[in-house]
Amino acid sequence: MERRYEIIDKIIAAEVYLYIIFTFITKGEGIRNVLLYSAFALWLATLKYRQNRVILRGPVPLLFWGFIATILTSVIFSLEPLYSLKSLQDDVLKAVVMFCLISTILADDQRLKVFTYVSLGLLLFTLWAGYYSYWAYDLALMKPVLSIRHAWHARFAMDINTLLPFSCIIFFIAKDTRTKAVLMITLVLSVLAIILSTSRGGIAAFITITAVWSIFFNRGRKVNIKVVLAGLIFLAALVGIVLYSVPDIKQRFSGQDISTLNERTDIWKPLIAAASERPVFGWGYGEDIFTMDKPFENTAYKKAPVHIKSAFRNPHNSFLKILFHQGATGVILYTVLLFTATITFWKGVKTAHDIRSYILWACACIMIGIYFVSSLTENPHLTNLALILGIGVAAGNSKSENSGN
Repeated sequence: MERRYEIIDKIIAAEVYLYIIFTFITKGEGIRNVLLYSAFALWLATLKYRQNRVILRGPVPLLFWGFIATILTSVIFSLEPLYSLKSLQDDVLKAVVMFCLISTILADDQRLKVFTYVSLGLLLFTLWAGYYSYWAYDLALMKPVLSIRHAWHARFAMDINTLLPFSCIIFFIAKDTRTKAVLMITLVLSVLAIILSTSRGGIAAFITITAVWSIFFNRGRKVNIKVVLAGLIFLAALVGIVLYSVPDIKQRFSGQDISTLNERTDIWKPLIAAASERPVFGWGYGEDIFTMDKPFENTAYKKAPVHIKSAFRNPHNSFLKILFHQGATGVILYTVLLFTATITFWKGVKTAHDIRSYILWACACIMIGIYFVSSLTENPHLTNLALILGIGVAAGNSKSENSGN
């Protein structure tokens, strides 16, 4: 891009950072929309000068566009086409805009470094909201219930698992001991928060992410086995103490019906039966379609799972959710996208431990931990996936200095 457009590029980058910050704040939808779409307008206005726009034609972006195409197709064949069309403005449109902006604007080492500090700030804010809510309102499990930040316990754990890998990068690039100490304390608080959230998917995702991170440090660097073992023993002890010293936590982990995955199979059985009625393109995009009786009328269940229990309005499995709404075409492309992105990020890691390698590995960890493991029992938003894919693509095409992409 010509020099006179660099200031516009910096404005877009600032808006992207601010938008990411506001996505972790409950209020401020109007501010989020202004930040996102004004940045996108500037991005479109300068697109022809943006040399790295070819990024958007890479393997991961093409699969992302293909998955978006399955959503649009499901709108055409939807049970309620107008409702499905209207639903696109919530998650899909924002995900597309986010992916375009993040993958190109943040494709710069310095901007990726800033992103890690933004992630740390958001992680500290999320932890503060969780701990404050837990103690101030005497909650049975940890989750933020403040007006500025409100989320269910599973979402709370997912946010921590998303932000923690990026935040931990600072531990390896920072040179001062004080920053490293803050990161160590943050790590301990994060682990404790995930346990206190009682989110099994969150705990499984954290264990997976930790395991994948350990592989990274076996590549091109000698690992102090004693330090690793000490860390694992500490984490195991922390988990054990929390599980057996907090009655509410102990009861939740031991008193639930594991055979039905906490009643999730009661949702999945009718979902699969309904999905088999429209196996190719699904019943249409939009969460409310899953609560309608029409898709279930020709099955043995006759009515939507929400009639059994109000909590059953959510499939609690991203793969099955896509199967229901977008059919086999959607779930196949989604799975291929996840595999391709993970492998691409994994292979993009160099032996040198620079910011790009750290970011790529963090993205690979999150893809495996959240989008393969945790999403078996939860539904990550498409905008969250767009964030991780965008950051990973940006890191894979990052420049060592701000050259006015």
